[in-house]
Order: sequence, then C-alpha cells, then structure tokens
Amino acid sequence: MAAARPYLPGADWERQEQEWMGPRPMTPDALPLIGPLPGRPRIVLATGHNMLGLMLATATERLVAGLLTGEADPGRAARFAPGRSVRLGRG
Repeated sequence: MAAARPYLPGADWERQEQEWMGPRPMTPDALPLIGPLPGRPRIVLATGHNMLGLMLATATERLVAGLLTGEADPGRAARFAPGRSVRLGRG
C-alpha cells in the first residue's frame, strides 16, 4: 500500500476492506519477453520479468531502444525474443 499511495491520492486507505495481489508474469524459461510480437513487428513487448523487473529495467530499456533504432545486439535480442517460447514448443 505504501508504494501505491502516491499514485492514488483520493483512496480512503483507512477503509480498506480487502487486499488483493495478482501474480507477476513469468515465462516458462524464466527469461523476460523483449522484442517484436511475432506477426506484429510494430508491437514491441517488454514483459515477463517476474521479480527481476527493477533489476533489469535499464537493460530492458537499452535493448528496446536498440530494437527500435536497429542497433540491438542480434545475439542478445534473440535470447529474449518473444517468439522463442513458441519455437521451443512452450506457447
């Protein structure tokens, strides 16, 4: 709740009736999906970081920027490509 307070200034935090939390997205191989959506190259995903989101934020930002400018390292981009789970028979 402490992290949410600045973003929800009108919430009545004293009248909380229940608390809910959704699971963090995670891929079968535990690596995030970063890159163009298969079949939709103009849509770039950056998801599935699980609990590593903040630790990988800068690396994700650099990879996404590289993908958008055409300067991404091809090997690194392939490792996180969204289509890899489909190729491995996991999607």
